[in-house]
Order: sequence, then C-alpha cells, then structure tokens
Amino acid sequence: MRHLVPAATLAALAGLALGGCSRDPQERYCETVEHHQAALTEVAASDDPGAVFDALDAYVDLAEQAPRDISDDWAAVVDPLRALERVLAEHDVDPSDYSADTPPGRLDDAARAEIEAAARDVGSEQAIDAMAAVEQHALDVCGTPLSR
Repeated sequence: MRHLVPAATLAALAGLALGGCSRDPQERYCETVEHHQAALTEVAASDDPGAVFDALDAYVDLAEQAPRDISDDWAAVVDPLRALERVLAEHDVDPSDYSADTPPGRLDDAARAEIEAAARDVGSEQAIDAMAAVEQHALDVCGTPLSR
C-alpha cells in the first residue's frame, strides 16, 4: 500500500508536466496578449511620442510567443523600433523630446539623417501593415484587441 501513494503522486505530476509542455502555443500567445493589454492600452492613449518605447518590451514578449503565421509581422514591428531606440540612444536623444522640425542643435546632419531614416522605417508601410496584421490576428484568433 505504501508504494501506491508515491506511484499515484508520480502519475499526477507526470500528467501535469506533460500537460504544461503540450500547451497550445496559440493559447499561450493569447494569454500573453491579455497580459500586456492594459500596458499597451496606456501606450496607445499616450500623447508622448516616446511612449511607443514603453511598449517595446511587451512587443518583444508577444513576438517571442507569436505563432509562426504572424512571427514575421511581429519582426516587422519590433525590429525597426529597436533600431530607432538604438539610434536615439547612440545620439543621447530623448524620444519624448525629439522633433524632426526642431531637432536638438547639438546633432550634426549625419545624426539627424540617421534618426530620420530609422523613424521612417518605424512608420513605413511594411511596419504599419505588420502592426495592423498582428492587431487583426489578436482580434480574430484571441477574440481580444492588443489594446482597448
């Protein structure tokens, strides 16, 4: 009788472990969407142009959890944002304060051009279409928007 309890316990633990490993990736992704929804809603409602970088960690997490059918779309959203964030940091520019019309006077023409090129990539048709695709996917598959 002593051996039945450990055997039953092991069987239950094995079932939990197997169940955890075989979780549906789509379900896991949808849980990640719901987890980040409040933060992404705040970012979407913000007037701060630098707020998009507050969403970057959430976007990266979503990209890592994304099903294969939208992983390229997430890359098209995340990669340009990371590049712009890197360029701004290299030139010690606060994204909340940067304006293409009145860039900081300490930036030379090459730095301004680099920042503007990275910003154009973030606002490119490819990035915008990719963002629309991941938003639509969240609605269609998860039944919820990325932000409310």
